[in-house]
Amino acid sequence: MSAWFEISFAVPANQVETVSMHVFDLGCCGIHEDPLATGVRLVVYFEDQNNRDDMLRALRSYLSEMGLWSDIHITDVPFQDWTTSWRSHFRPVFPTPRLAICPPWDRPAVIEGGFVIVIDPKMAFGTGHHETTRLALMGLEQQVKTGHRVLDVGTGSGILSIAAAKLGAALVIGVDTDVLAIENARENLKQNEVADIVEVHVGSVDGISGTFDVVVANIISRILIVLLPELIARMTPLGCAILGGILIKEKEAFISAVEQTGLVVGQVMEDGEWVCVIVTR
Repeated sequence: MSAWFEISFAVPANQVETVSMHVFDLGCCGIHEDPLATGVRLVVYFEDQNNRDDMLRALRSYLSEMGLWSDIHITDVPFQDWTTSWRSHFRPVFPTPRLAICPPWDRPAVIEGGFVIVIDPKMAFGTGHHETTRLALMGLEQQVKTGHRVLDVGTGSGILSIAAAKLGAALVIGVDTDVLAIENARENLKQNEVADIVEVHVGSVDGISGTFDVVVANIISRILIVLLPELIARMTPLGCAILGGILIKEKEAFISAVEQTGLVVGQVMEDGEWVCVIVTR
Protein backbone atom coordinates (compact mmCIF):
# COMPACT_ATOMS: atom_id res chain seq x y z
CA MET A 1 0.00 0.00 0.00
CA SER A 2 1.17 3.55 -0.72
CA ALA A 3 2.59 5.63 2.12
CA TRP A 4 0.31 8.51 1.15
CA PHE A 5 -3.06 9.13 -0.41
CA GLU A 6 -4.60 12.20 -2.00
CA ILE A 7 -8.17 13.42 -1.99
CA SER A 8 -9.22 15.90 -4.66
CA PHE A 9 -12.41 17.95 -4.99
CA ALA A 10 -13.58 21.24 -6.49
CA VAL A 11 -14.51 24.37 -4.53
CA PRO A 12 -15.36 27.96 -5.53
CA ALA A 13 -12.31 30.25 -5.64
CA ASN A 14 -13.61 32.40 -2.78
CA GLN A 15 -13.78 29.35 -0.47
CA VAL A 16 -10.28 28.00 -1.08
CA GLU A 17 -8.63 29.51 2.03
CA THR A 18 -11.43 28.50 4.40
CA VAL A 19 -11.57 24.92 3.12
CA SER A 20 -7.76 24.65 3.08
CA MET A 21 -7.51 25.57 6.76
CA HIS A 22 -10.19 22.99 7.57
CA VAL A 23 -8.38 20.14 5.80
CA PHE A 24 -5.13 21.04 7.60
CA ASP A 25 -7.13 20.78 10.83
CA LEU A 26 -8.18 17.26 9.75
CA GLY A 27 -4.53 16.23 9.50
CA CYS A 28 -3.69 17.08 5.90
CA CYS A 29 0.09 16.99 5.28
CA GLY A 30 0.14 18.98 2.04
CA ILE A 31 -2.09 20.75 -0.42
CA HIS A 32 -1.99 22.34 -3.86
CA GLU A 33 -4.50 24.05 -6.12
CA ASP A 34 -5.37 23.30 -9.75
CA PRO A 35 -7.33 26.13 -11.46
CA LEU A 36 -10.65 25.22 -13.04
CA ALA A 37 -12.94 27.22 -15.30
CA THR A 38 -15.49 27.46 -12.49
CA GLY A 39 -13.27 27.45 -9.39
CA VAL A 40 -10.33 25.50 -7.99
CA ARG A 41 -9.64 21.80 -7.57
CA LEU A 42 -7.94 21.20 -4.25
CA VAL A 43 -5.61 18.21 -4.02
CA VAL A 44 -4.94 17.37 -0.37
CA TYR A 45 -2.50 14.76 0.92
CA PHE A 46 -2.72 12.47 3.95
CA GLU A 47 -0.46 9.83 5.42
CA ASP A 48 -1.83 6.29 5.31
CA GLN A 49 -1.96 6.27 9.10
CA ASN A 50 -5.06 8.46 8.70
CA ASN A 51 -8.22 6.42 8.22
CA ARG A 52 -9.36 6.97 4.65
CA ASP A 53 -13.02 6.30 5.32
CA ASP A 54 -12.99 8.75 8.23
CA MET A 55 -11.32 11.42 6.08
CA LEU A 56 -13.87 10.98 3.30
CA ARG A 57 -16.80 11.11 5.70
CA ALA A 58 -15.43 14.18 7.42
CA LEU A 59 -14.84 16.00 4.12
CA ARG A 60 -18.25 15.09 2.70
CA SER A 61 -19.94 16.24 5.89
CA TYR A 62 -18.00 19.52 5.96
CA LEU A 63 -18.61 20.31 2.28
CA SER A 64 -22.28 19.52 2.72
CA GLU A 65 -22.54 21.85 5.72
CA MET A 66 -20.83 24.59 3.66
CA GLY A 67 -23.23 24.01 0.76
CA LEU A 68 -20.35 22.97 -1.49
CA TRP A 69 -21.28 19.99 -3.63
CA SER A 70 -18.38 18.24 -5.34
CA ASP A 71 -17.26 14.86 -6.59
CA ILE A 72 -14.50 13.60 -4.29
CA HIS A 73 -11.72 11.40 -5.66
CA ILE A 74 -9.18 9.41 -3.64
CA THR A 75 -5.90 8.05 -5.06
CA ASP A 76 -2.76 6.32 -3.74
CA VAL A 77 0.33 8.52 -4.04
CA PRO A 78 3.90 7.35 -3.36
CA PHE A 79 5.72 9.73 -1.01
CA GLN A 80 8.30 10.72 -3.63
CA ASP A 81 5.56 11.69 -6.07
CA TRP A 82 3.96 13.92 -3.44
CA THR A 83 7.28 15.61 -2.70
CA THR A 84 7.97 16.25 -6.38
CA SER A 85 4.44 17.53 -6.95
CA TRP A 86 4.61 20.01 -4.07
CA ARG A 87 8.11 21.23 -5.01
CA SER A 88 6.88 22.10 -8.49
CA HIS A 89 4.48 24.64 -6.92
CA PHE A 90 6.99 26.39 -4.62
CA ARG A 91 8.48 29.61 -5.99
CA PRO A 92 10.10 32.55 -4.11
CA VAL A 93 7.63 34.84 -2.35
CA PHE A 94 8.19 38.32 -0.92
CA PRO A 95 5.86 38.82 2.08
CA THR A 96 7.43 42.16 3.05
CA PRO A 97 9.77 44.57 1.22
CA ARG A 98 12.68 43.31 3.37
CA LEU A 99 12.00 39.60 3.23
CA ALA A 100 12.13 36.82 0.64
CA ILE A 101 11.10 33.19 1.24
CA CYS A 102 12.47 30.68 -1.24
CA PRO A 103 13.25 26.98 -1.78
CA PRO A 104 16.91 25.86 -1.77
CA TRP A 105 16.94 25.45 -5.57
CA ASP A 106 15.58 28.93 -6.42
CA ARG A 107 17.29 31.60 -4.31
CA PRO A 108 16.76 35.27 -5.24
CA ALA A 109 19.46 37.89 -4.77
CA VAL A 110 19.90 39.12 -1.21
CA ILE A 111 17.59 42.06 -0.59
CA GLU A 112 19.38 45.29 0.34
CA GLY A 113 18.74 45.90 4.03
CA GLY A 114 16.78 42.66 4.26
CA PHE A 115 17.24 38.91 4.27
CA VAL A 116 16.31 35.63 2.63
CA ILE A 117 14.77 32.61 4.39
CA VAL A 118 15.31 29.23 2.74
CA ILE A 119 12.54 26.69 3.32
CA ASP A 120 12.74 23.12 2.05
CA PRO A 121 9.04 22.35 1.47
CA LYS A 122 8.67 18.91 2.97
CA MET A 123 5.35 20.13 4.35
CA ALA A 124 3.00 22.45 2.50
CA PHE A 125 2.21 24.92 5.27
CA GLY A 126 4.81 27.45 6.33
CA THR A 127 6.37 28.51 3.03
CA GLY A 128 5.29 32.15 3.20
CA HIS A 129 2.63 31.83 0.50
CA HIS A 130 -0.38 31.71 2.81
CA GLU A 131 -1.89 34.96 4.06
CA THR A 132 -1.67 33.92 7.71
CA THR A 133 2.07 33.29 7.43
CA ARG A 134 2.62 36.60 5.65
CA LEU A 135 0.71 38.48 8.35
CA ALA A 136 2.68 36.81 11.14
CA LEU A 137 5.93 37.68 9.37
CA MET A 138 4.83 41.30 9.12
CA GLY A 139 4.05 41.30 12.83
CA LEU A 140 7.47 39.87 13.68
CA GLU A 141 9.19 42.45 11.49
CA GLN A 142 7.46 45.19 13.48
CA GLN A 143 7.92 43.75 16.97
CA VAL A 144 11.18 41.78 17.21
CA LYS A 145 14.15 43.83 18.42
CA THR A 146 17.81 42.93 18.87
CA GLY A 147 18.27 40.75 21.95
CA HIS A 148 14.62 39.73 22.28
CA ARG A 149 13.45 36.32 23.45
CA VAL A 150 10.77 34.89 21.13
CA LEU A 151 8.37 31.94 21.52
CA ASP A 152 6.86 30.43 18.36
CA VAL A 153 3.86 28.21 19.11
CA GLY A 154 2.93 25.85 16.27
CA THR A 155 6.23 26.44 14.50
CA GLY A 156 5.54 24.14 11.50
CA SER A 157 8.38 24.53 9.01
CA GLY A 158 10.16 26.87 11.44
CA ILE A 159 9.68 29.86 9.16
CA LEU A 160 8.58 32.28 11.91
CA SER A 161 11.35 31.15 14.26
CA ILE A 162 13.94 31.65 11.53
CA ALA A 163 12.55 35.10 10.73
CA ALA A 164 12.73 36.08 14.42
CA ALA A 165 16.36 34.99 14.59
CA LYS A 166 17.28 36.93 11.44
CA LEU A 167 15.49 39.99 12.85
CA GLY A 168 17.88 40.00 15.81
CA ALA A 169 16.34 37.78 18.50
CA ALA A 170 18.90 36.38 20.93
CA LEU A 171 16.88 33.24 21.65
CA VAL A 172 13.91 31.67 19.86
CA ILE A 173 12.02 28.60 21.04
CA GLY A 174 9.62 26.89 18.65
CA VAL A 175 7.16 24.14 19.58
CA ASP A 176 4.86 21.95 17.53
CA THR A 177 2.88 18.82 18.32
CA ASP A 178 3.78 17.31 14.93
CA VAL A 179 7.00 15.27 15.01
CA LEU A 180 7.46 15.54 11.22
CA ALA A 181 7.09 19.32 11.40
CA ILE A 182 9.85 19.53 14.01
CA GLU A 183 12.13 17.35 11.88
CA ASN A 184 11.51 19.67 8.92
CA ALA A 185 12.05 22.75 11.10
CA ARG A 186 15.44 21.46 12.31
CA GLU A 187 16.57 20.97 8.72
CA ASN A 188 15.44 24.49 7.86
CA LEU A 189 17.30 25.94 10.87
CA LYS A 190 20.51 24.45 9.50
CA GLN A 191 19.77 25.71 5.98
CA ASN A 192 19.47 29.23 7.41
CA GLU A 193 22.39 28.93 9.85
CA VAL A 194 20.32 29.87 12.91
CA ALA A 195 20.45 26.56 14.82
CA ASP A 196 22.58 28.26 17.48
CA ILE A 197 19.78 30.76 18.18
CA VAL A 198 16.63 28.69 17.64
CA GLU A 199 15.55 25.62 19.60
CA VAL A 200 12.58 23.56 18.41
CA HIS A 201 10.77 20.93 20.47
CA VAL A 202 7.90 18.50 20.04
CA GLY A 203 5.07 19.59 22.33
CA SER A 204 2.90 22.56 23.12
CA VAL A 205 3.19 25.83 24.96
CA ASP A 206 2.40 24.25 28.33
CA GLY A 207 5.77 22.50 28.21
CA ILE A 208 7.73 25.76 27.94
CA SER A 209 8.95 27.69 30.97
CA GLY A 210 10.06 31.30 31.22
CA THR A 211 8.75 34.49 29.62
CA PHE A 212 9.33 36.05 26.23
CA ASP A 213 9.37 39.53 24.72
CA VAL A 214 7.40 38.29 21.71
CA VAL A 215 5.05 35.32 21.55
CA VAL A 216 3.80 34.34 18.09
CA ALA A 217 1.10 31.75 17.41
CA ASN A 218 -0.22 31.26 13.89
CA ILE A 219 -2.89 28.62 14.49
CA ILE A 220 -6.65 28.41 13.91
CA SER A 221 -8.69 30.72 16.14
CA ARG A 222 -10.57 28.09 18.13
CA ILE A 223 -7.25 26.65 19.32
CA LEU A 224 -5.80 30.10 19.95
CA ILE A 225 -8.69 30.94 22.27
CA VAL A 226 -8.07 27.79 24.32
CA LEU A 227 -4.34 28.56 24.49
CA LEU A 228 -4.73 32.23 25.47
CA PRO A 229 -4.04 31.72 29.22
CA GLU A 230 -0.84 29.77 28.45
CA LEU A 231 0.30 32.35 25.90
CA ILE A 232 -0.35 35.23 28.30
CA ALA A 233 1.61 33.48 31.05
CA ARG A 234 4.67 33.47 28.80
CA MET A 235 4.59 37.17 27.89
CA THR A 236 6.94 39.53 29.74
CA PRO A 237 5.18 42.52 31.38
CA LEU A 238 6.11 44.73 28.40
CA GLY A 239 5.91 41.93 25.84
CA CYS A 240 3.44 41.31 23.03
CA ALA A 241 1.73 38.40 21.31
CA ILE A 242 1.20 38.08 17.57
CA LEU A 243 -1.88 35.94 17.02
CA GLY A 244 -2.78 34.73 13.51
CA GLY A 245 -4.95 32.17 11.75
CA ILE A 246 -8.20 34.10 12.36
CA LEU A 247 -10.82 34.40 9.64
CA ILE A 248 -12.34 37.83 8.96
CA LYS A 249 -15.74 36.49 10.00
CA GLU A 250 -14.25 35.44 13.36
CA LYS A 251 -12.51 38.77 14.03
CA GLU A 252 -15.02 40.42 16.36
CA ALA A 253 -15.60 37.30 18.46
CA PHE A 254 -11.87 36.64 18.72
CA ILE A 255 -11.03 40.22 19.72
CA SER A 256 -13.78 40.05 22.35
CA ALA A 257 -12.30 36.82 23.75
CA VAL A 258 -8.85 38.43 23.86
CA GLU A 259 -10.11 41.56 25.63
CA GLN A 260 -11.93 39.45 28.23
CA THR A 261 -8.53 38.13 29.34
CA GLY A 262 -7.37 41.68 30.08
CA LEU A 263 -5.11 41.95 27.05
CA VAL A 264 -5.14 45.08 24.89
CA VAL A 265 -5.47 44.75 21.13
CA GLY A 266 -2.91 47.18 19.71
CA GLN A 267 -3.09 46.38 16.01
CA VAL A 268 -5.29 44.41 13.63
CA MET A 269 -3.82 43.42 10.24
CA GLU A 270 -5.82 41.89 7.40
CA ASP A 271 -4.91 40.03 4.22
CA GLY A 272 -7.63 38.47 2.08
CA GLU A 273 -9.98 36.53 4.37
CA TRP A 274 -7.50 36.44 7.25
CA VAL A 275 -6.69 38.53 10.32
CA CYS A 276 -3.68 38.81 12.62
CA VAL A 277 -3.79 40.78 15.87
CA ILE A 278 -0.95 42.13 17.99
CA VAL A 279 -1.80 42.29 21.69
CA THR A 280 -0.13 43.57 24.87
CA ARG A 281 -0.91 43.45 28.57
